[in-house]
Amino acid sequence: MRLAAVLVLASSTLTFGCASTQKPIRTEAALGRVIIYRNGVAYFERRARVKGDELTITVPAERVDDFLKSLTVQDAATGKSLPVSYPTVLQQGDEVEMTIKLPHPVPKELKVSYVTASPAWKPSYRLVMSDGGKARLEAWAVVDNVSGEDWKAVTVGVGSTSALSFKYDLKSVRMVERETLGGGSAVALAPPTGGSPYEVKSGEVQVLGNFRMAEVDNLRERRSDRGGDDQRGSVSQEQTRTAHKGIAGKKPMAKANNRPSEDPIYYGAGGGQSAAPLAGLAKRALKNKQKVRIEGYARADEADKKGASWARANAVKDELIANGVPPSQIETVATGKVSSRDGVRLVAVPESEARPEQAKTPEGSDSSAEPIGSAYFVAPTPMNIEKDHSAMVSIMTTNTRAESLYYYDPVSSRGSKRFAFRAVRFENPSKYTLDSGPFTVYSENQFLGEGLSEAIPPKSSAFIPYALDKKVLVDPTVDTREEINRLVTIERGIVRTETQRIRRTKLSFVNRGQSAAKVIVRHAVPQGWKLRGADKRAEKLRGAYLFPVNVPAKGSVNLEIEESMPFEKTININDDTGVKQIALFLEARKALSPELATQLDEIVKMHRGLRDKQSRIATVHRQMNDYRARVDEIHVQLVTLRKVPNAQKLSRHLAQKMEEISDRLQKATIEVTDLEGQVLSTRISLEDRLAELSLEEKKPKEKLADTRSP
Repeated sequence: MRLAAVLVLASSTLTFGCASTQKPIRTEAALGRVIIYRNGVAYFERRARVKGDELTITVPAERVDDFLKSLTVQDAATGKSLPVSYPTVLQQGDEVEMTIKLPHPVPKELKVSYVTASPAWKPSYRLVMSDGGKARLEAWAVVDNVSGEDWKAVTVGVGSTSALSFKYDLKSVRMVERETLGGGSAVALAPPTGGSPYEVKSGEVQVLGNFRMAEVDNLRERRSDRGGDDQRGSVSQEQTRTAHKGIAGKKPMAKANNRPSEDPIYYGAGGGQSAAPLAGLAKRALKNKQKVRIEGYARADEADKKGASWARANAVKDELIANGVPPSQIETVATGKVSSRDGVRLVAVPESEARPEQAKTPEGSDSSAEPIGSAYFVAPTPMNIEKDHSAMVSIMTTNTRAESLYYYDPVSSRGSKRFAFRAVRFENPSKYTLDSGPFTVYSENQFLGEGLSEAIPPKSSAFIPYALDKKVLVDPTVDTREEINRLVTIERGIVRTETQRIRRTKLSFVNRGQSAAKVIVRHAVPQGWKLRGADKRAEKLRGAYLFPVNVPAKGSVNLEIEESMPFEKTININDDTGVKQIALFLEARKALSPELATQLDEIVKMHRGLRDKQSRIATVHRQMNDYRARVDEIHVQLVTLRKVPNAQKLSRHLAQKMEEISDRLQKATIEVTDLEGQVLSTRISLEDRLAELSLEEKKPKEKLADTRSP
């Protein structure tokens, strides 16, 4: 096996549009190594000779979080990680300049590494078939350089792992709001051991601004005058009335004991130029889809502080909605707290927690069946890739074993239920997983077709369907039946059974070609079913079974696959359907005690005899009806012949015929009466036998000891 990394697409490759290009990370540290992964990130490694005790790195604002999350600075000589510091500077513009202070003594050379967003590399495979079951496997990686800088003499590699990656905010300064506690005692009290004397009311917040009490009250009154104060369903009528009283009164404000912010940014909320801050906040919230929480405050002299804080928070909420912010992006909080100057405070609602987002799964694919593995290929020599260019890197060239065959796949959405695909089965001889990607199949100097494969684990085989020549035709048929597996309980003819529903899939293969064809059948077993009598040689592929079938030239072969699903079923031995099922159960010679088997066999025979008698009774009744109809016809003829002279001979003949038919009718009546008596007797006997049926074995009666005195 030969691993290599050859750049086959240089500066003449396709150029990306500007929208795909990232802004580069600028620094004096030279780029030496780049490893691109499939989860949307890349590992960058740089080397720098230190001048002084500082290293300046300019990072695009959108990449700062990834940069800080993964930044590692090491002494290139010793490999020891170095602590670094950088100025806490609020973001200004599209870039953040980080001047890293290095500890003393300053090393001569640094190795700086980090992980940041990058396009995933894309695999592409070639499989060249040759005689004798041999093939050459080539694996290529398409790498896109949209980092914004040229890669010169850079060691390039690709990797595929199960490592998770996500975004997390590290560049923002986080201030945690804490509750201020006031005590009347002048004596300092120690907190209880192992506990907290107070509860933190909120977590980390980003304050967007504070609006003064007077400005919010004026805004509230103006909205009420315009009739636009509908409270948005957030404030009760009682709270609104109380809040109006508190706001309209404009009594002198008492000094507040609680300040909602130590360093508030005050805005005016009135009309004209002073309304600009609210409009700006609305514009920013719309752009960033940022959720805003509005916290309202009350004066010390207001009776209903909760209602007053509700009213003020909703006044600002209505103004934001008027500026186009959706109500779903706004939440209001009636703090009920007292403030001498702040009417409301606006804060950004933080995410509950940072969660890694799973990669989107293509529709119809089964991600749970993906094989577990990793890949790591690194070019042995550095290469050049200009910015906004792509390169094809050879990651593997090796010899392997391969086999041409047919692949019948009615399971996949792109499969066929009528034809088998031409396919190749080959082995992945490497110790790495080959990621999901396209395969191009060749023979010597001939293109055979293309296919798509799921990820292939190391040292395992895979099927690549690549053509459809309609040489092997398949005719599938499916039927179902039920079989009793075990009798659970029997009570007066009602039997509770463990039954299995059996589904049989019959596949008829017809080979219309001039040579024999080996077909691999992919068969999926639905949930709840179990393969019945499976061949031990059957393999599995993503939850489906694989069955080999050899179809001779110009010939046909059948393959039957059975699945079973157990369930409980109650049958009645008193009806014909139940008796037929019990008869089939007895014919299958399932495990059953000899005594019970004999009893059931007798009951089945009695049912059959009873059914024959009932059938005979129905037949005799039809004959009796015919006899009666014939007797009535002859009687009418005899009455008519009495009026005809010289008809005595014919009359005697008809009378004799009517007498014969009457005798037959009498015999039939006697037979029916006898049969009905037998049916009644059989039914009584059958009921007695059904009452005696039980799954419990009868214990022999013990003889009583003779206690009489001699």
